[in-house]
Amino acid sequence: MRSEIFPTICEIGRSKTILTGEYMDTNAIKRKYKLSPEERSSWEENGYFIRYDVFTKEENDVLRHIADDIATGKRPFAAKNMHKNSLVIDGKTDATGIYAMHCIHHISHYSPEFLERTRDTRLTDPVVDIVGPDVLGLNNLYIWKPPKIGLGFPWHQDRWYFNWQYKVVATVGTWTAIDESDKENGCLYVIPGSHKHEVLEHVNLEGLQQNEFKQAVGARDEDGVAVEVPPGAVIFFNNKLLHKSTHNHSDRFRRCNVAHYISAKSERVPTKDDTKVKPVMWIRGKIYPSFSYKVYRDVLTIPVSV
Repeated sequence: MRSEIFPTICEIGRSKTILTGEYMDTNAIKRKYKLSPEERSSWEENGYFIRYDVFTKEENDVLRHIADDIATGKRPFAAKNMHKNSLVIDGKTDATGIYAMHCIHHISHYSPEFLERTRDTRLTDPVVDIVGPDVLGLNNLYIWKPPKIGLGFPWHQDRWYFNWQYKVVATVGTWTAIDESDKENGCLYVIPGSHKHEVLEHVNLEGLQQNEFKQAVGARDEDGVAVEVPPGAVIFFNNKLLHKSTHNHSDRFRRCNVAHYISAKSERVPTKDDTKVKPVMWIRGKIYPSFSYKVYRDVLTIPVSV
């Protein structure tokens, strides 16, 4: 029987943050979805592995409907976290509703359903084998990549972005396919083994094209391998792995849900600007004093003025 020790909490506004030293005893829970030896080998050698049939269509449809309702205004959300396709922003194409969307950042901050997904043991059990039993959730983003106009991301390493925020050895990214993901509709590409090398310099792209990402200098297309996966599959990848995606040239969406995880034993990079300290979500295990500020158990209150 599952044994749980729930965190002691204190109120901060209407959201709740966890006090250090209190935790859910995940070490006492038998993990059903541990890494296999083959997955461990692929993680170490290639920097990623794939699991198929992790989530059902019905489970992913729940997330899809919530994201679509947010995009169309049927469900309130923090506007600053919602991003339209840059071709629509630039006036280079006309699109509305979900067809105009690029992504939602930090969706698990405000959606209990997405937060529950980030804590699903089918995602977090393998993460424990990589970062340890005490886990926090970083950015969780939902990406639409609509038909014909969905733009790809350039070669990049997530570690480059996280280095500015956290002192960390490793994070784990999980990429859940909501739709079929293939070369035609803009699947993920990776450079196997690139996680073994240092983080490359990243530079700005010309123009607005999905400007949250920069281009990794020196990454070569000829080294990339397409990772085509069916709906419900999950790609687990190292934060230093070079990866990109291509444009969607098909008549189909290529939606995915991405969640990043970090060890709770990590530390934040000090900053004097408190507005730059991003909230993170408690996932499982203990919370430590070195990483307890702005760590939340429950979804946050949606800001009124954004």
